[in-house]
Amino acid sequence: MLFPIFLIGLVAFILVAYITNVQEEPIQIGLVDLDQSTETAMVIRLLEESSQLGDYLHMKRFSEQEAKEKIELDELVAYILFPEEFTNKLYSGESIIVTVVGNPNREMESYLIKELVDSAARHISSSQANILTINYFAKQLDIDTETRNMIVLEQFNEFLLYAISKDNVLDQQIVSNNATSTPQEYFGLAAGFFVFTIWIFTIYQLLYREQSKEIQTRMMLYGVTELQQIIARILITCLISIILGTLLFFGFIHVLDLSIHHDNYARLIALLGLHTINFLFVLALIETTVHSKKLQLLVQIIVTGILLLASGSIIPAIYLPLYMQEYIPYLFSYQAFHWLEEIILNRRVYADYIPLLLTAGISAFLTIGLALLKERVKS
Repeated sequence: MLFPIFLIGLVAFILVAYITNVQEEPIQIGLVDLDQSTETAMVIRLLEESSQLGDYLHMKRFSEQEAKEKIELDELVAYILFPEEFTNKLYSGESIIVTVVGNPNREMESYLIKELVDSAARHISSSQANILTINYFAKQLDIDTETRNMIVLEQFNEFLLYAISKDNVLDQQIVSNNATSTPQEYFGLAAGFFVFTIWIFTIYQLLYREQSKEIQTRMMLYGVTELQQIIARILITCLISIILGTLLFFGFIHVLDLSIHHDNYARLIALLGLHTINFLFVLALIETTVHSKKLQLLVQIIVTGILLLASGSIIPAIYLPLYMQEYIPYLFSYQAFHWLEEIILNRRVYADYIPLLLTAGISAFLTIGLALLKERVKS
């Protein structure tokens, strides 16, 4: 009964050990150019400067003799050999064989390099077909040899750049779900956003004090309007909340050892401030329109719950029903949490403040307008 557990544990240990070793010691690959043409020189230079596997794969140019010596010294996993007449065969439509010489002591890594070269060979075949087609029609148009060669070389360059950068372009377009790819960071950020929003709500409620009719009359005699009291509470709550929120999120970044661009700290504070202002104006708007204090508190709690649910801090937005996903991007809580996630977890160096600023402007206009209308009705 223990054998399956032992077997799974052994396989897991081998995989972890192999991946760790690859991360510590990148795979070294040699590039040998026997053709010595402009095209192959450019191919090798681009392969040296770019890497399909990031830090896990390094390529470097060697002579054939140097590559053989490196293989014997176990300093190379394999070397890729570009044969003589590579460019001429490419342009003439002949079959091209790119040889991979592996290290007998590194069979697994050598097989990985072979798979990568096979993938590159398919791109070479595609580019060769297009080059031959262009070359054929160029001959039909009686274009001089020099111009035709320039056109063919340009086509070769385009397909080469496509083959080299293909995987990098796709990586930039991959839609990642931080809730599953980096759950610790994502749910830590979600918990921080949840706590921060609850702090705003709590501080705002603590500053509220129900006034008797006598106190209200006295405040009116002193010229203190209800709108001024609301704005004062919003300013004090905003100041305290931003300070606490900044400390909370800076602590979160430090504890999880996240590296973010130094300019993103200013963006972080700006997003916290805009979220605070929007949320406070929503609470003030409810306070202005709902007269019963108990009903007012109930509505504020319900709205706070809806905003937190829509933000993705309780349940990731991607798991919400599709009909909700169409509308939640219009909510400021979703925008604030989304851009916090982008700059902290996805290392973005910009944030879109326009939706948050528009929401703040509309909320402020409605709150001030309704408060002034309420004051006029009372007087």
